[in-house]
Amino acid sequence: MKFSLSFKSFVAGAFAAATAVSASAQGEASYPSRPIRLVVSQQAGGSTDSIARLWAEHVGKQLNANVVVENKPGAGGAIAAQYVLGQPADGHTLFLAGVSQMVLNKFVYKPLAYSPEKDFVGVTTLTTVPFVLVANPNAKFRTYKEFAAAAKSAPGSISFASSGNGNSTHLVVEMLMKQTGVKMVHVPFRGEPDGVMATVGGTTQLMAPVFSTALPQIKQGKLVPLALIGEKRSPELPDVPTAAEVGLSGLDNIGWSGIAARTGTSTQIIEKLNAASQVFLKDPAVVQKLQSLQVLPMPGASGELMRLTVRDTAKWQQAIGDLDLNVKQ
Repeated sequence: MKFSLSFKSFVAGAFAAATAVSASAQGEASYPSRPIRLVVSQQAGGSTDSIARLWAEHVGKQLNANVVVENKPGAGGAIAAQYVLGQPADGHTLFLAGVSQMVLNKFVYKPLAYSPEKDFVGVTTLTTVPFVLVANPNAKFRTYKEFAAAAKSAPGSISFASSGNGNSTHLVVEMLMKQTGVKMVHVPFRGEPDGVMATVGGTTQLMAPVFSTALPQIKQGKLVPLALIGEKRSPELPDVPTAAEVGLSGLDNIGWSGIAARTGTSTQIIEKLNAASQVFLKDPAVVQKLQSLQVLPMPGASGELMRLTVRDTAKWQQAIGDLDLNVKQ
């Protein structure tokens, strides 16, 4: 019996498609087939890096895989994001995605070299963290009220550090300046540890780092806490007022983080990673460790990360959308 060319082509195409589906299914079933890389856009040694390594250790055990943390700081996280997007969409290269990389970079890098909503898919939400406004002990203010008075009396005389232009540690202070009308000089660094040490050393007078990163320096008297940027006061520093208590608004829940994968990663792999992450976030030992870091666990479905991205884009657009923050990549 003879078959037409078109029929032969159809059969060949169907066979190729079936083979591709079978190979894809085998790949998903055997995932992970090699070490998983979790790319972090902050320096090693900061609070974000600590959380990443904790996740890597626990999820690696669950998946019977080696999970390696790679630090690629710079450009507000754009370097790390583009690195992840340059890898195959097979779940073996993941991105530790915080509010800075998923939301705030849109207001800083125009055009942004990647699209958070289009290029990434959520794996899981991880944590939410408070920040703290701190000052060098030799600065002429030891309370938020004294700081505000000093900043208003001498515009541009106070410098503040950040983890990079457009990072949440930068834009928190930009929002503060916008609400209070004060003017300060921004000094960006390549990561949170560098910014904190610059403030400890007096190169800069002010910073708003993650609370857990600043707390050891505060306890040693090397930094002075002015206001906690979170929903409520911390038992560690009960006398330090919240941002709302000193008259600042919109700074209650800004420091969330999660894990994202490149768009195109299979749903099965995403859900496998999400399931492992939920076990991690509900582990009593992990919860205790996160609490010691002044971090709150944030369990959630894989889609929650992108929901937060959309929600907070609108929030920050309203708050800082008219500021001239543009930086060329």
